[in-house]
Amino acid sequence: TERLKVTRDHSYFMGSAALVQFIPLITAPIIARLYTPEDFGVYAIFYGLVAIVSTIVQLALHNSILIEGSDEEAASAHLLSVGVSILMSALVWGLVIVVPGPFITDQFGVGVVRLLSWLPATILVSSLYGCFYTWWIREGLYKRLAKNKLVLGASTAVIQISIGLAGLGAIGFVWANLLGTVLATLLLLGVILTDMDRIDHGFSVRKAWLKFCKHKNLALYTMPAGLVNTTASYLPEYFINLSFGATSVGQYNLATRMVNMPLTFLSVSVQDIFRQEASLELNENGNCNSSFNRFFFLMFVAALFIVVPLVLLLPYVFPIIFGSQWIEAGAMIQPMIILIAIRFVSSPLSYVWIIRGHQRLDLLWQFGLISFTLLGFILPSYVDNNASLESSLWFYSGLCGGWYAFCVFLSHRFANRSGHSQVL
Repeated sequence: TERLKVTRDHSYFMGSAALVQFIPLITAPIIARLYTPEDFGVYAIFYGLVAIVSTIVQLALHNSILIEGSDEEAASAHLLSVGVSILMSALVWGLVIVVPGPFITDQFGVGVVRLLSWLPATILVSSLYGCFYTWWIREGLYKRLAKNKLVLGASTAVIQISIGLAGLGAIGFVWANLLGTVLATLLLLGVILTDMDRIDHGFSVRKAWLKFCKHKNLALYTMPAGLVNTTASYLPEYFINLSFGATSVGQYNLATRMVNMPLTFLSVSVQDIFRQEASLELNENGNCNSSFNRFFFLMFVAALFIVVPLVLLLPYVFPIIFGSQWIEAGAMIQPMIILIAIRFVSSPLSYVWIIRGHQRLDLLWQFGLISFTLLGFILPSYVDNNASLESSLWFYSGLCGGWYAFCVFLSHRFANRSGHSQVL
């Protein structure tokens, strides 16, 4: 039946997402021996710039593709999001030319300056892929998207290893990401062209402007929220690079990636179940207290018996798996134990904020997160000019871990309150 087909396609999609998450884990021991910690660090800073700028470039307008009811309106929204991505990427290209090289060097280092010419192309391809991918989601092409995810993950890993064997350094990561995304985007293009030709969208500049006005809240509210969240995620790499250099960033980046990838997959999987049960309980009882308490206990036990031991064992495991040059990475992750454990518990439970309609509070919380991240790295160096990276990470982890604990507390209050749209 059609329902069975959708369920099967969803299973393919989720299975491919899980497999793609683990491809970097499988290939990491090889890649860690082909690239230096400095290469990892330089690319981490470059990719952080890509992620942050891409959030601005898209203006979150790709979400309008899913919001529109009819195919004709959705097609117009899709063409608008593609057009905005191209225009904004061209603006980024102009800024790369105009911004003085010494300023970039002071902020991000010489290694990033050498990669900067690839920034506009990487952002453009990434943005177009996001637009095309969202259209495929609207069309329900989950099984084919599953294959596309696998192509993207596998091709990127193969290219990384191939260029790494040539010893070209951090540029190998950039080329691998760019070529892999280009391939995945081209595989999506055929359906896009066919659908755009089939649908009578009547697209024009005037219609694009009206469509933008209709969805302006995406640019005014959704984009800033995403920008704050993404920026907060990459601020640690920026400050570590600024004070301790690209090699330390590389050690930190590999360590956090190897821990966060499997934990994020587990957390997202739990959230998928939690949001269904919490939503059902909220509709039936006016609160989701029972679901929240049950899943809080589950995540707390998992954090205590899986996350904490995993982080504590990493200093002994990292040199064996990745080689002696990564000894510092294992030790560097230990100060992050507070933040990693509490964030792991908080992530699925914070979905309560969405089903309770607290999006504005969520934006304020994101601003708080970025503020505590800034304080976490600025205050230690302000108090002691010779503050070590380890002490800075302990302070950052404790400060932001406490903020995530506050998020859990608020989530608990939202879950217990009666009604569907309470405010704090």
